[in-house]
Parts: sequence; C-alpha cells; structure tokens
Amino acid sequence: MDSLNTQTTYEQEIDLKDLIFAILYKWKIILITVIVFAVLLGGAKGFLTYKSQNDPNAVSQKEEAHQEELAQYESDLVSYEREIANISDNIINQQEYLENSILMNISPYDVCEARSDLFIKTDYEIMPGMAYQNVNYTDSILQAYQYIITSASFLEDINPSPEIDTHYLQELVSVKRGQLDSQASTANLSSLTNLLSIYVQHSDQEESEKILNAILDQLNTLHQQVAKDIGEHTVKILNTSADHIIDFSLSEKQATNFKRLDMLQTSLAEKKTALQELTKPANVTSPSSAFIKSTVKYGVLGGVLGGFLIVFFICVCFLLSDKLYSPKELRNRFGAKILGTLTIAASSKKSSIDQWLSHLEGRSRNSTADEYELITANIKNYTNNIKTLLVSGCAASDSIIQVTDYLKDRLPNVQVITGGNILQNVDAIQKLSECDSVVFVEQCNYSSYHSIELELEKAYDLKKEIVGFIVFE
Repeated sequence: MDSLNTQTTYEQEIDLKDLIFAILYKWKIILITVIVFAVLLGGAKGFLTYKSQNDPNAVSQKEEAHQEELAQYESDLVSYEREIANISDNIINQQEYLENSILMNISPYDVCEARSDLFIKTDYEIMPGMAYQNVNYTDSILQAYQYIITSASFLEDINPSPEIDTHYLQELVSVKRGQLDSQASTANLSSLTNLLSIYVQHSDQEESEKILNAILDQLNTLHQQVAKDIGEHTVKILNTSADHIIDFSLSEKQATNFKRLDMLQTSLAEKKTALQELTKPANVTSPSSAFIKSTVKYGVLGGVLGGFLIVFFICVCFLLSDKLYSPKELRNRFGAKILGTLTIAASSKKSSIDQWLSHLEGRSRNSTADEYELITANIKNYTNNIKTLLVSGCAASDSIIQVTDYLKDRLPNVQVITGGNILQNVDAIQKLSECDSVVFVEQCNYSSYHSIELELEKAYDLKKEIVGFIVFE
C-alpha cells in the first residue's frame, strides 16, 4: 500500500532528456513537415514574385527607379571625391602654413616687436565763418599709408630677407592709426588722430628691426607717391623702438589655426567614411533570378516555420500524453521494481537512425535470451516460495503470452499463468484472485499510467504480491 500512496501524491516532472528524444524519434514526421511547408510557402511566394516581375509596368518602374538611384550614386561619388581632394589640399596647405609661418611659430609670451610712430600732417585748415570749406584729405592719406605699407607688392620690394616668402612677411607687419580714446571704435573717425604706428613682430629681435628699417627707408618714396596721388602733407618719425612683449591675441590666432587643421582632418575622415559606405545600386534582377531568390528565401522560412510548428505540436502531445514513455517512469511514479526490459519485435526493423537514437538514449540492446535470464534471476530474488505467478498487464496480448512462455521454461517449480489485462478480461481477474503473486507486463507508448495505477489498485486490494514490471520498449 505504501507504493500506491506514493503514487497518489506524485507530482509529474518533465524530463528534458525524454522530451528531446521524443522529438528526435519523430524525425521522419518533422522532415516531411519541413519539406511540405518549404515547398508550399516557397512555391507560392516564387509564383507571385515571378508573376509580378513579368508585369511590364513593374519592370518599367524598377528600371526608372534604378536609373535614378544610379544617377544619385554617381553624383554623390563625384561630390565626395571632389570634397576629399579639396580637403586634402587644404590640409596640406594648412600644415605647410603652420610649419613655415614665422608668426605661427612665435611664442606669444616672447614676441620681438619693433615699432615706429609716424605723425602725418596736411595743410588743411577750417575757415571760420565760411560756408564752403576745402576738402579734407587727411583720412585718405593716412589710410593710403596703411594700405601701401601692408600690401604684398610693397613688402616684396623692400623685403630684406629673401628667404621669407612675401605672404609670411605680410602677416608680420601691421599698421594702426592712433586714437584719442583707446576704447573707441575704429569706425568712429572723429576719434582718430594723425598718428600711424607701424608694428613688426618676429621671433628674432634683429630681424624685426631690419624689416622696420626697410619700411622706414621707403618713407620718402611713399611720401612722394601719396602727395602726388592724393595731396600734400608732411611725415615725421616720432619714435622708433624694439622690445619683447606678451601678445595674447597672437595666442588666440595660433589656436584658431591649429583648430582649423583638426577640423579639416575630422572632416576628411568623415568624407572618407561616407565614401566607403556609399554602395552602387545593384542591377535590376531578371525575373528568373528574382524567382529563384524569392523561392529559396521563403522556402527556407517555410521550412523553419513548419519545423517549429511540428516540434511544438510534438511537445504538446508529449506533455499531455498519459502513455508510458520509459521504464524509469514506473520507478518514479509508482516505486515499482523493474525486472527487465525487452525489445519489441518490430524494433528490429527500425531504421539505422532510430537504432542510433535508441543507443544514444540508453535503451536496452541485450539479446532476448540474455534479458530473460536476467528477468528470471530478478523474480527468484524478489520472491520466496511462490507457487503460482500471474503474468498480466496492459501490453499487447502477444507480448504477454511471449513472456509467459519464456517464464514457464525458466521457472519449472512455479505455475506461470497467462492472465491478460485484468482491467478488461474477466478471466484474468479471476486468475488474479487465485494466484500468489503477479508480474505486470507493460509496453512503452502503449500502456497508460492511469491503467497501470488501476492494475496496482486491484492487486493491492486482493493483497497479492507484486513481483515487479517487465517493460517492452
């Protein structure tokens, strides 16, 4: 009774290994389902694709779309290549400038600056009380000196150091007009004086003085030219000096130029990446090619879908099934003794794949004679002085008769009786009441757990000794 009580409180647990092998044993059904779904879905999609590909309007639209994509690709390709070339040239020029420019290589904290202050005076006078005044050319004359002194042509002529390029020399020289108020805007002409200050910056003090002196040496020539073109005036040098200064504006200018180089290099990397990612539109596929691709793609998809559905269905059937799957379930559910396992005669006709799966799962592969010897030994060990032994169970009647015949030959001192299914056969129930003990014969995927439970109940009710189970796999 203890075993029966154990069974009534049993909570079913899913053995993952059993579930996997239950699926693998259905490989034929799975394979057929996969092929059917692949053929149906792949064929249907292939037919629709072939039909749409042969539509003249669709073909024309695809060709137009391809031409537009191709034109856009070619335009983008030319644009990227041109931009990359321009940016590359700018990087080279910027690197060359930063390397060779004297101004960019001067330390802002040690600038050698030569300076000269000029006073330029015209003969213009305001006539008190007169409505008409002469034209004042003072501003024009001062601006003329600013433009000429800083011009490339002038600096090229007076350049005292031929090894310095004119455009590098030009950024070393600046001319500023003096103001009454240092905070006033340069746009406010009323605040400007007649003073002009010439600045020459260099990393070497002697060089800055040399350049300034070369400019001052040309003042007479400049005076004659401006006087002739604009008006008479006088030029007087008030002060000339040279000193080391700190110029934070130069530091900002240098930082701006180095930052520009970084921006150019970043932009070049982005353009190259965009060019690499640019892909040429694929040619319009032919109807036959599109048909093959579509058929294969959806055939594979259909096969996967079919395989998933059939495996899911097998899993559901396995979980809901009440059929005996393996002998170990009898031990787990009912605490029963397994006397031995036998191979169904039909199993010898299994395919090599099924036989291989049985071997992997660990199913019994012993010969029938050896297995019966093992069964006989177990019966003798589990029983003591029994006279009658009933062979019953939910297995096929042929299997029960086969077991009875074998046991009769191997247990000469015991009366072995064929009982059949005690749940359905009245004669088997009567034989159960007359025998001392019983051996149940069950068959995997044939006997149900519910029927086995009822068999055990009847045997316990009649207080019969249950020797154990013989299971056909």
